Amino acid sequence: MAACIASAEPWPPTLPQFRMMCLGIPPFDAVRADTAMQDGFTRLVWQYLDGHRYRLASADKADKLLQAAYNRAKEAVMRGAELPPAPVAEITHEVRQSVPATREQVAAHMGDIARELGIGMGAESEAAPAETAAPEQVEVRHAA
Repeated sequence: MAACIASAEPWPPTLPQFRMMCLGIPPFDAVRADTAMQDGFTRLVWQYLDGHRYRLASADKADKLLQAAYNRAKEAVMRGAELPPAPVAEITHEVRQSVPATREQVAAHMGDIARELGIGMGAESEAAPAETAAPEQVEVRHAA
């Protein structure tokens, strides 16, 4: 009854709408807006949704996919299915900041690459065979 009173609908709900309110099935717009999946019904909808296809779909197609998952979840709850429990914890991940290489590190790696490719650099190029062409001079800039 509280859901009927809180509803902005001018008419009393139909029998299926009233039953949905009694079972705690939120309207489609509420499920679409619940991005944090706080509601058990929203978690059930996401169990019926292919998240990969949903993220790659256009807005219209994504809405149709979400509507289809909503309808399947609604039918399941109306038939007596249990809502999934709230998660007990969140999966955390470490965010690492990238650190730019120093000039010395870059020079060392460039030397390693040159040795692997058999290309002489700097003073070492004099010792390289005559048929090996000298590499173009590349300036390495380090953004601070």
